[in-house]
Amino acid sequence: MTIQSLDISPVGRVEGDLDVRVDIEHGRVVNAWTHAELFRGFEVILRGKDPQAGLIVTPRICGICGGSHLTSASWALDTAWETEVPRNAILARNLGQIVETIQSIPRYFYGLFAIDLTNRKYRNSRFYEEATRRFAAFTGKSYELGITISAKPVEIYALLGGQWPHSSYMEINWGIAYIVRICQDMCNDSLVFP
Repeated sequence: MTIQSLDISPVGRVEGDLDVRVDIEHGRVVNAWTHAELFRGFEVILRGKDPQAGLIVTPRICGICGGSHLTSASWALDTAWETEVPRNAILARNLGQIVETIQSIPRYFYGLFAIDLTNRKYRNSRFYEEATRRFAAFTGKSYELGITISAKPVEIYALLGGQWPHSSYMEINWGIAYIVRICQDMCNDSLVFP
């Protein structure tokens, strides 16, 4: 029984450095490890602060998925404080998660992954010329379209959060999570949350 180890370091295009090691036996993964070396220090920044500071600090961890960090911070506070979250707040949070995920897919693919296909080390591939035409950063036809399309879902998120990225629209008031009425005058009554 020979175990083959595969080390991938660093895994490119993630938010920070990531190392992966996989042990393979008879074509099957039998063990896997990841090691993230980047320490951003947000845990240290938040130490000793009001727990609600996480609603402001954590969305700034990432410029692509800040809403995910905001949502996680909100749910953590809700869980710790046993908050009964109003239905409209849950719907707004879920909508924020959905549109952020939708914008993330083309941004990741076109802006972070596909441009690697234009690396000169692939120039001998029969697909290289087409990959370069489509995926070259800033000039590729598909790159431009993908990045442009990714902005549309963010417009929905900005209606709830007032901005994107780095929104902080989930707050705590008297122990009940609610959505701040950032743009109440711009929204009809059906979009106003208690």
